[in-house]
Amino acid sequence: MRGETFWQTFAAAIAATGTLNHVDRLIDTIGAVVSPDLITVTRYSATRRPEFVKHRGYSEEMVTRYLETYYVFDPFYAHWRDERRTGIVPLKSLASDRIKRGRYIAEFLAQSEICDEIGVLLEDGDDWCLGIFLDRSRQPFRDADVDVLNERFSVFAALHALDTRTRHPSYRRTTAPVAPGAVPANGPVISATLWPELSARELELVELVLNGHPTATIAARLGITTGTVKNHRARIYEKLDITTERELFLQFFQRSQP
Repeated sequence: MRGETFWQTFAAAIAATGTLNHVDRLIDTIGAVVSPDLITVTRYSATRRPEFVKHRGYSEEMVTRYLETYYVFDPFYAHWRDERRTGIVPLKSLASDRIKRGRYIAEFLAQSEICDEIGVLLEDGDDWCLGIFLDRSRQPFRDADVDVLNERFSVFAALHALDTRTRHPSYRRTTAPVAPGAVPANGPVISATLWPELSARELELVELVLNGHPTATIAARLGITTGTVKNHRARIYEKLDITTERELFLQFFQRSQP
């Protein structure tokens, strides 16, 4: 029966490409594959503030809170800015221990009564993606749910690509004013007093390490070579009397305790 539902909604989605009903029919098609308790649709940019497109079964109050406060803590937003990669993205694939303790999951999703989330990220022109988020409030998604979404992702992507090709270059999916996006704040922020033995440059590098950035990304952000990053890390480890990144994390959590 679910297979019949999928093909019926797929046909309706094809007919809706290039119309104002496209996103709704695309949501129907994805929901025919895996059933959520509620759905939110957001546009992410690598440089600009996210835009909320629409939702089903969600609270307007939480939409406002997201756009005013919580979007900088959104790991999906950080994922798009850092990697610009489309696909099926389960929250659990992004939720490191520090993100689980962070404000997006511990505060925003808890206030929204959401226990699990899967993002369907689709190219949406320029540096934007359209994120269709399946949310569960009672029980988390299964690995099988992620697998079947991955199997059908090429269908979702093709539908959305067909829609974007039919649009005028000036078309926008929302009327929200375009504004610069703030830097994601999912990871730890290092206080200057946390490690007084480290220089400002070393603290900057440590913060990037603790936020999960690899050596190549750190080098690009700081405008130095990967060899220089490795030399800085060696000096930092020597100053802190540690030898591994794991020990760096442990020392951070120990020193951060009130």
